Amino acid sequence: MITHKIGIKFFFTGPATKPLAEYIPVFHGWIRRQALAGHLLIDVHDYSHVHHGPGILLVAHEANLSVDEAEGRRGLVYLRKQPARPPEILAAARQAVTLLGEPVEPTFEVFVNDRLAPVTAADLGTALGASLTPKPVDPRARPTFLATVSR
Repeated sequence: MITHKIGIKFFFTGPATKPLAEYIPVFHGWIRRQALAGHLLIDVHDYSHVHHGPGILLVAHEANLSVDEAEGRRGLVYLRKQPARPPEILAAARQAVTLLGEPVEPTFEVFVNDRLAPVTAADLGTALGASLTPKPVDPRARPTFLATVSR
């Protein structure tokens, strides 16, 4: 069984020179325009004071998006909250990173925000149409995989 609680993080290329606070008006613009198709964009939260934290969070009914700095690497995270098929989740994450306009690395991270879901790299990779490699993480952490962008 593949869960819908899938998260995807696209890593930005180069050093993080832009202050996180500069993404707040960008996300507010998305809310005004309802820029992300199929999503009800609701609110923005500033967590830029948290070291290697969630950064700037955009809350939508269907998913949470954030420009975060987890593990010291800035990127856009898309975390699905409402049911959707894995290819739809990947498409929405790609749409969001394209809207943001930041260049991204050719690899991205896929994680399952449900520690009880029996998900393997092969099953999730098949569902996403990608080849995934398990990322070594603490066994108590959520299952995380690395994938390559195919555009």
